[in-house]
Amino acid sequence: MKIKTFIYVIAILTILLTLMAALPFQVNGEEVTSLAKITSGSKDLSLLTDENPVEEENPNGRYSYTATEFSPGEKITISHTEKLTGIYVIWQKIYGEWSLVSGEITQLCGKNGFLHEYVAIENPSTEITIILPEITSKICSIYVFTEGELPGWVQTWSPPCEKADLMLLSTHSDDEHLFFAGILPTYAAERKLKVQVVYMTNHWDTINRPHEQINGLWAVGVKNYPVVGPFPDDADTLSKGGEAVENTLKRSVEIFGEQKLLDFQVEMLERFKPQVIIAHDTEGEYHHGAHMANTWSLQKALEMSAWKVPKTYIHLWSENKITMNWDQPLSSFGNKTAYEVSKLGYACHDSQHWTWFTKWLKGDGINKASDITKYSPCNYGLYKTTVGYDTGKNDFMENITPYPDPTPEPLPTEEPTPPVTSEDNPRSPEEATGKKTFIAIFMLVVSFLIIVVAAIKLKFKG
Repeated sequence: MKIKTFIYVIAILTILLTLMAALPFQVNGEEVTSLAKITSGSKDLSLLTDENPVEEENPNGRYSYTATEFSPGEKITISHTEKLTGIYVIWQKIYGEWSLVSGEITQLCGKNGFLHEYVAIENPSTEITIILPEITSKICSIYVFTEGELPGWVQTWSPPCEKADLMLLSTHSDDEHLFFAGILPTYAAERKLKVQVVYMTNHWDTINRPHEQINGLWAVGVKNYPVVGPFPDDADTLSKGGEAVENTLKRSVEIFGEQKLLDFQVEMLERFKPQVIIAHDTEGEYHHGAHMANTWSLQKALEMSAWKVPKTYIHLWSENKITMNWDQPLSSFGNKTAYEVSKLGYACHDSQHWTWFTKWLKGDGINKASDITKYSPCNYGLYKTTVGYDTGKNDFMENITPYPDPTPEPLPTEEPTPPVTSEDNPRSPEEATGKKTFIAIFMLVVSFLIIVVAAIKLKFKG
């Protein structure tokens, strides 16, 4: 029995060691903020590192957005025993350009105006210095990382699209997950099209909502940073009891300014040259004047713009109707449906969960998008087309060829380099892989011989 046990132990250990030798070693980027030393003179920086961004119910993070204030040009020094390769800054507002110094390399950051900004450090170092913008600024949180793959909650935004296959005109932060539920997970993440979200209004008079906005977009797979319009959200654009739609629209257009609205819409059309535009119901879904003003000004701008949009869809439009199916599983989200993913996006909008929208989106009896009948996110109409009418009536991109990916610029021709010797590079990746394979085969052969010898001994002993 002892020899049998010995054989089993040797076999199991050999298999485990073989797998360890053969499989590639995956290094995950480590968030090392709590182990780093972060200083700025004698300032108390505890608020910068007191947030845990990961929660089981919302892996994209919830933050308190309490912030530490810094004077113009003030510096923050961060050091760690290992080289730092990335930094993730949660700004309270957008303050403009700032610098990151690592060794002799200075990187100019903040050029894209990202509220949540990840920066890959060009010259990894055990000590880096942040030189803050030349205005008073506030930072909610800072996270630093060593080499490896970043956690999923780190938002590595790309700038807005150069050209958009699909442009979604959302009036407020959260409309994109409510009345437009399903669109972003399907077209931005699952189909990987160039999707640009444009918000007509902004929420800069609040602290949380701008952060909820981009957390929600990241949760549903959007990678290109949104454009946020110059129009502050104004409660006076809400419909008053019993007010006619025309009167609500007129008052809202006056609040925002007709010419400013038209200029904004034309600018977005000519900047992004969208192939498909999706807009709010002309009656503002629940008669919200800002929703009405957004679509009314778009309809005017479509006639004014030099860019002629191939297809324009309006939510709940009564002509040329199409019905979208947001209840199909999406492989890019582990077979969650587009509707379920949009609920994850809306979950990031903590400040709005007290509203009737929450029950409308996921109340009793609402288990899928098709269960929503009032202001259904599945129902649209083709308002304007230059490419013909839909026949399938279930895809915004019907009759549209997506923009090609930009052709990368050719790399500069390099002078030939002398052959690399084993002294220069003891083991290349290919050699390392070959060596691992050899070790794995060798260990399997040795284990087989050990088992055979032990079995022979067991036979003769018996």
